[in-house]
Amino acid sequence: MQKISLELPKFRLELHAKLVKRRKPLVVEPILPTVATVNKKYRKGTFTGRFVRYLADHKGIRKVFAANFAIIAMVAAFTPQTTSIQAEGSELTILESQTNLVTQKGMQYPVKTVKINQNYGFFHPGLDLGGPKGTAIDPIMPGVVSYAGWDKSGYGNLVVLTHKNGVDSYYAHLSKIEVKTGDVVDMNTEIGQMGATGHATGVHLHLEIHQKGVSLSPLTVLSK
Repeated sequence: MQKISLELPKFRLELHAKLVKRRKPLVVEPILPTVATVNKKYRKGTFTGRFVRYLADHKGIRKVFAANFAIIAMVAAFTPQTTSIQAEGSELTILESQTNLVTQKGMQYPVKTVKINQNYGFFHPGLDLGGPKGTAIDPIMPGVVSYAGWDKSGYGNLVVLTHKNGVDSYYAHLSKIEVKTGDVVDMNTEIGQMGATGHATGVHLHLEIHQKGVSLSPLTVLSK
């Protein structure tokens, strides 16, 4: 304990103060109390209720919970979260399909020189590859021509190939079609030539890849 005295003669005032340093209690409550400790501190209610109250009021336990909560929050902030794409059943099929396609060998781009005009997106379910009019278009892999002709929906001259494992590939805006429905094609078969037919703002090939009716991003399944 320290004493402080202050005299102010001008104002005829004297100030006397005592500074007392508070000490921590010598008795520290245990985290896991005995029955006697709980009964001594709380006298009302069932023993289970009094025990829970003891834990809730214990400062040491509150500090432990606060520290653990902070650690959990920090870990959660840096842990990758499952996206909504993975949570949706239909879109999960897309991810699985892409994995299956990547493991297949012998896939190729339909043009010799790859120039991407527009990538795959939500409102553009395909890949636009640019080049001069008349550029030869080859299949991404062997298959059978399931459609070859004019498409009214905007694809213009369109060739659709059916491949194994439920994979279909679409080749749109062709200036010329060089196959017919039912033809069996390999990766060296020229199925058409690049053009700007249908709803196209310029010469390019619009390529779509589907598996079991689900649209895939061609960039995830093709190798340069």
